[in-house]
Amino acid sequence: MKKSTKLVSAVVVLAVLGGVYVGLNTYVSKEEKAESSSEEESKTEVFSVKTDDIKSLEFIVDKKEVTFEKKDDSWVKKDETAFPVNQTTLDSAASAIETVEADRVLEDVEDLAEYGLDSPSNTVTVDTADGTTKLNIGDENTSTNQYYISRADDDSTVYVVAADTVSPFMNSLYDYAQGEDFPTIDSSTVKKVQVSEDKDSYVLEENSDGATWDVSGDGSSDKESADTTAAGNVTSGLGSFAFDQFVNYNAEDLSQYGLDKPYATITVDYQEEVEDDSTDSTESGENDSTASESDSENSDTTDTDSSSEDEDSKTTTVDKQLVIYVGDEAGDGSRYVTVDNKQIYTMSTDTLSAVIDKTPSDLWSLIVNYLSVKNLDQLQVTYGETTNTVNVSRETFTDEDGNEKETTTYQLDGEEIESTTFTTFYNKLINMAGQKRLTEAYTPAADPEMTAVFTDSDKNQTTVTFYTYDTNYYAAVVGDKVFLVNKMTVKEMFNAYETMVNGETETEATATPTAEAEK
Repeated sequence: MKKSTKLVSAVVVLAVLGGVYVGLNTYVSKEEKAESSSEEESKTEVFSVKTDDIKSLEFIVDKKEVTFEKKDDSWVKKDETAFPVNQTTLDSAASAIETVEADRVLEDVEDLAEYGLDSPSNTVTVDTADGTTKLNIGDENTSTNQYYISRADDDSTVYVVAADTVSPFMNSLYDYAQGEDFPTIDSSTVKKVQVSEDKDSYVLEENSDGATWDVSGDGSSDKESADTTAAGNVTSGLGSFAFDQFVNYNAEDLSQYGLDKPYATITVDYQEEVEDDSTDSTESGENDSTASESDSENSDTTDTDSSSEDEDSKTTTVDKQLVIYVGDEAGDGSRYVTVDNKQIYTMSTDTLSAVIDKTPSDLWSLIVNYLSVKNLDQLQVTYGETTNTVNVSRETFTDEDGNEKETTTYQLDGEEIESTTFTTFYNKLINMAGQKRLTEAYTPAADPEMTAVFTDSDKNQTTVTFYTYDTNYYAAVVGDKVFLVNKMTVKEMFNAYETMVNGETETEATATPTAEAEK
């Protein structure tokens, strides 16, 4: 009986406590809502206007008073109507002061200097049909991201407002300008790039195969094969060009940007797909008329009809050229640029570096010598004191199905060898790439370790000679070109050659290289 009484008492206590908790929770919730509502109600309206009623906005930009006014529903700069005003930016500024509300109100202020309002950093003058209102902007409270403002007609009241109320009026002049986008260049359509600089100039030109490039010095007729990756970096760099800051919409003095004598001039030849308008005016007019009648008669055009129209539309590939002038450094990691000698922008030096400040040698191909085995007639190799010759012979025949086929055989010093044995060595030889190329004169310190003489199917010969250069590189010499090739890469090629000549497996040759291979 006592246990039952205790149990009932415990249940009663829990019920009471639960009721108290619910009551307190409800009270706190109501208080929070009341406090939040009170805060909202406590906001004080400083100024309000319909944006459509605003005739002009005047405020300080770059330490000068600037007025933007509405003309035929468009914003214009009052004293410079040709200025390309960014309509969206000015609309946003007007919206920011449509309703100005204060989070706090400081009344009976005796010293406006405490809030930076004795000499305001800016004054926004809003002109409407009903009159003019001036709002003074003082100091920023950086800890709360708020600003102190006052009305010009009341010098004893200070309002604390959110930063986004005044921030639209705190920019530089060209933040209110509508600039142009950099012309779109599809990197895959670039055919030629010419960069002229005082110190570094080059011409990069695509070959007729559409896959390889040649590079030469600007003004030089001596062309070199360009590295495919390096050429791709240049063309993709052009495709990512974009303006940063808009600086001047109508520059009359290019010298202040270093564009009277450009730091660099980039000329790009590329192609672009445009709608075919080759039809004469009569046909064009007829087509337009027909299209108009069709639209009016069939307002509910089906997707099928739309697709048919798209299929009928034609495009033409046209050649285009763009000239980009690069001027002085702008002091913020960018340079001044222009494409028309009128509008001036800045562009990141990192972006520009993909194209400028390069020498032809930066773009040279590092492939030592490539001759497809399909075009090889003979290969003569001198390794150490021994010379071996591989002759390639090809025969055509017709199989049982009447298809013409070709067989290729390789003879080492008159003896036929396995094709895989030769091609394993040959692929290592022709796919060899240098780490870099020497631009200064090179005099070998010792005799060559290997000399390979290629004879192609047209009986043209190319000689590649390998010399020990230092502990890291071999020098591979082709004519007047000197490539520095990783030493291990050359050693692997030597081992493959010994495998071919001596009949060893490549593994054995690698594990126990001969003395000659180690020279």
